[in-house]
Amino acid sequence: MFRLIYQIILVGLCSMLFGFAYNTFLIPHKLSSGGVTGIAFFIHHFLHVNTGLIVLMINIPLFILAVIFLGKRFVCFTIYSVVVLSFSLKVIPIHAISNDILLSSIIGGALYGIAVGLIIRIGGSTGGTDIVSLILSQKRNIQVGFLSACINLLVVGASGLIFGWNITLYTIIAIYVAGRAVDMVYTTQNKLTLRIVTEKGDELTEALIRLHSRGITVNSAEGAYTHNPKKVLTTVITRFELNETKHTIKMIDPHAFVNISQTLEVMGRFRKN
Repeated sequence: MFRLIYQIILVGLCSMLFGFAYNTFLIPHKLSSGGVTGIAFFIHHFLHVNTGLIVLMINIPLFILAVIFLGKRFVCFTIYSVVVLSFSLKVIPIHAISNDILLSSIIGGALYGIAVGLIIRIGGSTGGTDIVSLILSQKRNIQVGFLSACINLLVVGASGLIFGWNITLYTIIAIYVAGRAVDMVYTTQNKLTLRIVTEKGDELTEALIRLHSRGITVNSAEGAYTHNPKKVLTTVITRFELNETKHTIKMIDPHAFVNISQTLEVMGRFRKN
């Protein structure tokens, strides 16, 4: 329960950080973050409709896709994040903190990229292109931040036609910085190999299979000092699953010895979600 409360609070704070970055660094300089928020900005520019409301309306059909491909827990966190983001975009004043457009594009892109990365790492998203990117990343071995940046190029092209290519160049900087920030915080394609030495092999194996639905290799072993029988569990996970995995191991066997190593490549079947 405490962990769930922590996740809810963090998703809310990150969603507000996204709204803050958008309304104080990007919108005042006509910089688009791309994706759904970028589309919302274009509609706001011409029709003066609040961006928060537009973001909420565009995301509704995307939630249906998320339920099908990413699961109900993901959708619950995403809906919560989108609602908080929409509220933040509505209540946070649109006011430039800096008059320097280059500085605003870099700081704004970094802030909203960090916010998005943390939300995805917890198991949600800010909706829009995040949902599309996560679905595609499960089908192809491509980083989420890179996919989002590619999708956002379409919005960047529209930005150039509407606001001029000078503004678009700064928008590209913001999107690039945001994509790098997302991949630094959340890198779903970085694999880790876990070797777990435990006296509770059966219980831990069952718990990890329930958590990840992945294969685990189990070997028998013996402690050199105590001569107690042990089990060595070997499995591969993605980096963003590490915290949940460590929490599960500590709950089952606080005395387990865990060796975590970076995995360069995985051949064969590997479940990504």
